[in-house]
Amino acid sequence: MDKLRANISGQDDNDDDNNVLVTKIVHFQRHGQGYHNLMGDVLRDVGIKPDIFSNDPAVNPWRRPEIVDSPLTETGKKQCEQQRDIASKLAPEVMIVSPLLRAVQTAKLSFVDYVAPIDHVTSATTTTDNSIPWIAHEGCREELGWLTCNKRRPLSKIKIDFPELQFLPPDVTDEDTYWDPSNFESDVSKGNRIYDFLVNFIAQRDERNIAVVCHSAWLSHMCNSVIDCDRDTKLTSWFDTSEIRSMKLTFSTTSTEN
Repeated sequence: MDKLRANISGQDDNDDDNNVLVTKIVHFQRHGQGYHNLMGDVLRDVGIKPDIFSNDPAVNPWRRPEIVDSPLTETGKKQCEQQRDIASKLAPEVMIVSPLLRAVQTAKLSFVDYVAPIDHVTSATTTTDNSIPWIAHEGCREELGWLTCNKRRPLSKIKIDFPELQFLPPDVTDEDTYWDPSNFESDVSKGNRIYDFLVNFIAQRDERNIAVVCHSAWLSHMCNSVIDCDRDTKLTSWFDTSEIRSMKLTFSTTSTEN
């Protein structure tokens, strides 16, 4: 599999191509406003231009240790609650979330009508018409490294807050070994991680209707560098906080005619 194409869900597209392997409807959502977003806004309001490459917390507050795994603000929570009506009509068969706190909180508020069937700590089962798996996957985390707001909390702490989540990949460690305090994740590494998540996880799942709640830079890189969006700015433009976009993803191979 080496080609990914996206268009707006519901838009006509030709799936008669013999090279098409599978199509999925994926509802991508960016998290609501986090405290790291607010800190940037506060600096701009007082005339300071933030610099994400600086090690000086006066201009790069996202390096501060207090902002590790930044949660949603009250404004961010309200933004996510306002998306509930849209989310309730999407009927995903599985919820995939970044394990970062702001993404999990967003999913819990926007997709509150869909519940996980199993508490993985107590093994208690909850069965309703809207019971679907909830999976936290490292592959859809925000760009890794440097910025402390993108460092994940230990899994042991996340599991206390959200015992219903399954965590993948299977070899994920308690401490965040993906996050490098000294360097940003490279564009190549980020693109490979996104491609692997889409091709080796999303495309391989049985569900055809999937929700993914994650992050702005990740989504932008996906739509502009990893999948072919046919220059559709409705897909390639920057996601607003808590915005949901439903896409039809087509996974196909390149023709190998002799």
